[in-house]
Amino acid sequence: MKWAPLRFAFSVVAVMALALGGANFGFPGAGLQAATPPPVSSPFITPPPLSATATPKPSGQLVRYSGQLLDAQAGFIFFTTGDGFRASQGMKIDDPSGGSTTLKPQTRIYARAAFDTGSGEIVELALSTRPLPAEASYIDIQRFAIALSTPASNPELAPAEGFNGKDVLVVFTVEVPPRTPFGDTVYLATDVSGWSATAIRMDRIDALHYRATARFRSGTHFLYRYTRGSWRSAERGQNGLEVPPRSFVVHNADVQNVNNVVYHWGDEDSTAPDLGSSIPTPYQPIPFKTPPHH
Repeated sequence: MKWAPLRFAFSVVAVMALALGGANFGFPGAGLQAATPPPVSSPFITPPPLSATATPKPSGQLVRYSGQLLDAQAGFIFFTTGDGFRASQGMKIDDPSGGSTTLKPQTRIYARAAFDTGSGEIVELALSTRPLPAEASYIDIQRFAIALSTPASNPELAPAEGFNGKDVLVVFTVEVPPRTPFGDTVYLATDVSGWSATAIRMDRIDALHYRATARFRSGTHFLYRYTRGSWRSAERGQNGLEVPPRSFVVHNADVQNVNNVVYHWGDEDSTAPDLGSSIPTPYQPIPFKTPPHH
């Protein structure tokens, strides 16, 4: 038992050494607290939310008109009223329920046009193969029409107009007699085409109306008559007699509308003279035997 005092002394020395060593060298358990590191900012910064692209809004209220189309070209929509309306650059084409459609704006298609009353342009066109219910009357949208015909003054009495030669879309619409055979085709014959009776073919838009569109330079002047493919079936006047050709001048405009009425056809009279073939040949460049009255 003589070693007991020594073991106790060694134990005290060891405890003191551990205490001194922990204070000097930072051993674990020495009572020192590790400093809390500052938060590390994430290298990925969440960007602010992007604002959605605003849907273009009309500058005025929307007025919706339903009708049957006559044509659509050069940024204009034509209804069977004979008037043309300007289409907006981003005009939407859909079906009456607002969904997508495979229909194209063309003759005989029914449409509901949404007019922006601020700009007067069509911003949406809903297409259908069947008539659509009316939401606005023609009077409500007539002021937006750009194809209203301007009466031409007598050139001998009015000062000459300064034509600029711009390209003008001309729409001819003609009303034919009720007795016109339904299967017949109507044509425009002009002096610039050598009075060919089948120069410009017209499209039927309903039982009594035909239309044709063509482009001419402003300042162009020509004579024309309506036929059904031959001079024997050319138009007659209201009294049933021969009439002089119609005269037309293209004005400085985007669109020019021409409305005419044919009261009778030449072949309604079985004794009408045969003016010859309507097909020109190298030996007969002007096919009829007697030219129309000038």
